[in-house]
Amino acid sequence: MSQKDAEVLVLRPAIVATVIEDGAVLLNLDTNDFYEVNSSGWTILQLFEGGVTLDEVKERCRQWGAAADDAAVATFIDVLVKDVLVARSEWPAATADITPQAVWSTPTIQKAPEALQRIVRSPFDPTLPLAE
Repeated sequence: MSQKDAEVLVLRPAIVATVIEDGAVLLNLDTNDFYEVNSSGWTILQLFEGGVTLDEVKERCRQWGAAADDAAVATFIDVLVKDVLVARSEWPAATADITPQAVWSTPTIQKAPEALQRIVRSPFDPTLPLAE
């Protein structure tokens, strides 16, 4: 076990998830990037909501049906870290009782090719045209 694998990571507050039939769609409010994750990917992401170590993620994935040292799980986690969807936490990991909603499959995460151009965060945005 490396020190990196023992660090607690959490889903960043700027990441908003919308659950869909076969996974979830994520929006990074800082970058306006969209991501789509399948059902297994969404199950993994739920672990990060309360804080989890990479070792714990890998162990839970094995319990859910992933092969030991599954390269797809490692790739999924690498995208979360590289695209800064998760961040290091000083708080201890929370033991989340997450159950997959579907049969385990290879977790996938796909970034939309283009970021959302602009998000209106307030109905009182002065740059929006007024209705006539």
